[in-house]
Amino acid sequence: MRVLYLIHAHEQFSVGGAENAAFSLFRAMQDQPDTECWILAAMHTSQGVLAHGELRNVEGSDREYLIGTSCEWFRFQNVAIGEMKRSLQRLLDHIKPDIIHLQHYSHFGIDVIPLLQTISPKSKIVVTLHEYLALCMHNGQMVTTGKLKLCHKATPLACSLCFPEHTPQEMFLRSHYIRTILESCDALVSPSQFLIDRYRACGIDHPNFVMIENGLPASFDESKREGYSASYSAELNRFGYFGQLNRYKGVLVLLQAVALLQEQGVRNFIVNINGANLEHQQQDFQDEFYTLHQAVKDRVILRGSYRQQDIEALMLENDWLVMPSIWWENSPVVIQEALFYRRPVLASNIGGTAEKVTGLGGNTFAVSNPTSLATLLASSVGNQLAHKELLDAIPPPSSHTTCSSSHNAIYSKILANKEATKDMALL
Repeated sequence: MRVLYLIHAHEQFSVGGAENAAFSLFRAMQDQPDTECWILAAMHTSQGVLAHGELRNVEGSDREYLIGTSCEWFRFQNVAIGEMKRSLQRLLDHIKPDIIHLQHYSHFGIDVIPLLQTISPKSKIVVTLHEYLALCMHNGQMVTTGKLKLCHKATPLACSLCFPEHTPQEMFLRSHYIRTILESCDALVSPSQFLIDRYRACGIDHPNFVMIENGLPASFDESKREGYSASYSAELNRFGYFGQLNRYKGVLVLLQAVALLQEQGVRNFIVNINGANLEHQQQDFQDEFYTLHQAVKDRVILRGSYRQQDIEALMLENDWLVMPSIWWENSPVVIQEALFYRRPVLASNIGGTAEKVTGLGGNTFAVSNPTSLATLLASSVGNQLAHKELLDAIPPPSSHTTCSSSHNAIYSKILANKEATKDMALL
């Protein structure tokens, strides 16, 4: 079996959960019997490195390629699909893939899917949906543009209220266009059941829509897990935040919760914020962040961005992970990482965060509610019993081997022209 993976950015140039998941799967699949794999990563033309459609090997590898490309963000159409066609044709003629698996369609454009179906008609097309971009124009967040209220279902009228420059008719055509392309694929994959349910509620479904959890890379050494318990503090009062510093990740909710605890005289704890890209956020968010942090700087330490190779040391400096996202999320890799390092998770009670922690090593609090989070933080400090109960509930981690075996099974199913069943989600 010959598999080509497409991803919206290469791990050397972009750090994110989707990139980590794609490259972990790419490497793990190469260990599957009778399997050869390649990966094609988009490089946005705005970086000035590759022209649109320009194809290049990644230095030191004959299995990894870069291609210059970009797309517009209303209908996810490639800005120069003709130039893409010539390069993709050469690559596909060389690889002759049985499976083409898009780990993301952004930058490529969703219209790359019918292009691939045309120039490589014998290949089966698989798409992994890491978020809700196909449903929601608001950066796939599924929250309203004004008051940031959660959306349970995308509809043409509701979407046009968020984006009044587009009529409900235009929103309907956008949805129909994207849905038709996704449903033309041979399989859709999601790392969470919640995302599958949201897509189905919005009219996008598929007989081969399966849940396969992202697997942690081989660098996560299972033999070391028992030793991680020795690194808890005696006070169990260290809370860690890992992720982008933006409004949707809920970092402001965390700072507000800490401020409430300070006002109540609760000061026997610290919060380590490991995050990046604050400088790329809107100025009003930056101003609010720095104002809130100034009030709690004795309790909250800004640790800056981090490299993936540093995650173990940084995670072990905390007793708990806090995941205060105000949007639905899907399957945040940082939750898997925290549970691997045996750090209980305190998360918002919605979407993928709730699905991944409830009864599985975490507690939840009311989303966007600083008071609810403050209460949970205070009750967690020094709570040996609660900490142990959560540790005992942590399931075995999803490894790169488990993940690749599950993907191998769905690939085999669609190559045999068999419809995947719900049992695939259990693989």
